[in-house]
Amino acid sequence: MKKAIVYYSKTGNTKSVTERFSGFDLLQIKAQSDNPNIYKPLLTELPDVRDYDYLVFASPVHGFQLCKITRAYLNTLGDLSGKTIDLYITHQFPFAFLGGNQTLKQMKKIIEAKNGEIRFMTSVNWGSKKREEVIKEMIKQYL
Repeated sequence: MKKAIVYYSKTGNTKSVTERFSGFDLLQIKAQSDNPNIYKPLLTELPDVRDYDYLVFASPVHGFQLCKITRAYLNTLGDLSGKTIDLYITHQFPFAFLGGNQTLKQMKKIIEAKNGEIRFMTSVNWGSKKREEVIKEMIKQYL
């Protein structure tokens, strides 16, 4: 089974979680600018996921919602049917209802519109005392 984590990380938090997974190709989404206020970001690196059986999409939360760079990338994807797909997001706010849950729902909606089926979704609260525990459990679950 060919596995990849496709991620965008502005501050490095999402990237640091991504790098803890083993056995996955790490595919980074990049844009011309990391400015979260750019409505239509120009993507400079769009990972090709067609040959992967298992995908994990990872993103930070920006402004209580899915960051525009990840959204732009997900919207470029073709048919995702037949792939195992998991999601995780990183956020700073103390509760997932402050953008984390909304971001996961937004990602799920885009992926389901492309015939993808989500298996697991995880919200990693960067300020939580339980952050390490959540990350370790997620990695174990996603393998």
